[in-house]
Amino acid sequence: MIKQIESIYKRTSVRSFSEKSVSKEMIYNIIKAGTYAPSSGNMQPWEFVIVQGYQKKKELIKSTFSGFYSKNSKNQSWLLNAPVIIVICTNYKRTASRYGMLSEKWSSIDTANAVQNMVLTATENNLGTCWVGGIIESEIKQLLYLPNYVKPLGLLPLGYAHEEIHSKYKMRPSWITHNERYNFPYFN
Repeated sequence: MIKQIESIYKRTSVRSFSEKSVSKEMIYNIIKAGTYAPSSGNMQPWEFVIVQGYQKKKELIKSTFSGFYSKNSKNQSWLLNAPVIIVICTNYKRTASRYGMLSEKWSSIDTANAVQNMVLTATENNLGTCWVGGIIESEIKQLLYLPNYVKPLGLLPLGYAHEEIHSKYKMRPSWITHNERYNFPYFN
């Protein structure tokens, strides 16, 4: 029988957090899991800014734009109740040293690999996360003093879920796989 990684199947987006704090040790271990992700040429382009202060979180939230779960808010105001917000960034300079013009593509993919490791590690440790991509990059760069070769890709709120969460519907592999060419099912 094929062994499945439980955290993959129990992971879901969490947008409501309890007031319980997340330890620095836990944050470190989640970041460390991210650093074990594969990356193009082992360039490891990821950078993470940890935001925990109330005022800084408020300023950061001003640099988001609303999504479906924002309940008619101008920005992602629900983020304020997350004990930790990890600003996910990618450092193009590292990848450009090996891949030149392709650095933007590969460093973003590599950083997403790192974030997936972090999300699964958080899930395995009973913490909730939610990748937030609705950000105004230029404002976040200015707020966090990011150099021109470091680009924010998104926010990863981190904390203990306020309520019990359940995984959402996921498409079956038979609907999204193709045999040798598009629209010829691989799985029946």
